[in-house]
Amino acid sequence: MSAYGAWGQGADEEEVVWQLARLLKTRAWLVGGRDDAAIDAVYRHREALREVLAAVGCTLVVDPDLVRVYNPAPPLSARLPEGDCALGVWFWLTVGALESLPGRVRLGQVAAAARACAAEIELPVTQSRAELSAFAAALRRLCVCGVLEELEGRVEALLGGEEDPPVLLKVHHTRLLYVLPRKVPVDSWGQWAVDPAEDPAGWLAGLERPADAGVRVCAMLADQAVVHAGDLDEDELRWLSDKGPTDGAALAQSFGLALEHRLEGAAWVMPQETYEERVAGRFPFPARNRSKAGTVSHAALLLIDGFVCEGERGGVGAPGPGWCGMPKSWVVGRLGELARRHAWWSQDLRSDLPRLAQDVRGVLEPEADLLRVAGGFEEWWWLSPAAARWTVLSEQPPVPAVSGDVAKGVER
Repeated sequence: MSAYGAWGQGADEEEVVWQLARLLKTRAWLVGGRDDAAIDAVYRHREALREVLAAVGCTLVVDPDLVRVYNPAPPLSARLPEGDCALGVWFWLTVGALESLPGRVRLGQVAAAARACAAEIELPVTQSRAELSAFAAALRRLCVCGVLEELEGRVEALLGGEEDPPVLLKVHHTRLLYVLPRKVPVDSWGQWAVDPAEDPAGWLAGLERPADAGVRVCAMLADQAVVHAGDLDEDELRWLSDKGPTDGAALAQSFGLALEHRLEGAAWVMPQETYEERVAGRFPFPARNRSKAGTVSHAALLLIDGFVCEGERGGVGAPGPGWCGMPKSWVVGRLGELARRHAWWSQDLRSDLPRLAQDVRGVLEPEADLLRVAGGFEEWWWLSPAAARWTVLSEQPPVPAVSGDVAKGVER
């Protein structure tokens, strides 16, 4: 049985299409044996889905045991979230190594082959805890993509430090063909025009992007919690102002979403009546439990309240109108006050406030894009006006009823 269960029971075709479109915007790979019901539903509605996804710059490939969505390269004007460089390095090293490995292979063989690839490009291999964590995360990503399948054990066994942990993997070689972007810059000889290993920024800049400003903006709206006006170029701003209220709103409805358009930017939000957890966004915010993740999310929510009530608005260095700013010293001090009032928070984080501040920043800045941090004599944190959507009226721990989809902005 697929993790997604049966699709389309008791729902009209339009609703099934926008549910599937939401799913495919958050899960770019559906693979046979794991997602059979969803693949079958995508096959039945493939033409309608291609039309909806093309409007946000995506290409849909439907094979008998694989559905792959190719997302467009982000516009050059977009602010990209900071990624995990080490994870990316080990992901591509492993992809390069898998091509020559047999269909069934032990985890130790995969690790040895990837490290051999690292040696070829003169990348030092330390086998430190941080490196092993990045390597294991890269392997997990390949499992999510269906390129690797765990037959026995789990790839996280790599963290144990054994040379050859008891983990047996299956390599789906044909799926390796779907890992690279569909259109990459090449020269007249058919080789990459820019070597991504030597110039990753140049390689990314050379990727083909939608020529239509509206498609670029809608692609961002479909991927991000909020699109800030300050991140758009002139053509994108003009489209958002002139056609966003009509064309952008109509396309949002194709995903079962609604357009919110304000001076500081725009967002596609998920109305409460159409909320469906299995087709929600990339990560829940706030977290639902009282673990360290729950501590960080609850602290982030309460910090948002503090910014909205006390933050300096529109000061020097603000990314745009309506942003609330505070120095980092205020952030750490406020977190200290909150930690004293919430004994259920993780003891490790309550006793290490700079680390807690860094973890909160990790949620609000790269993932949700609700925070911008500016350097200088003293670091300043600037909170997006869109963060006011998550203000709370009490300091009770977050519960499932308020958790939801940051990637699409759940209505609260």
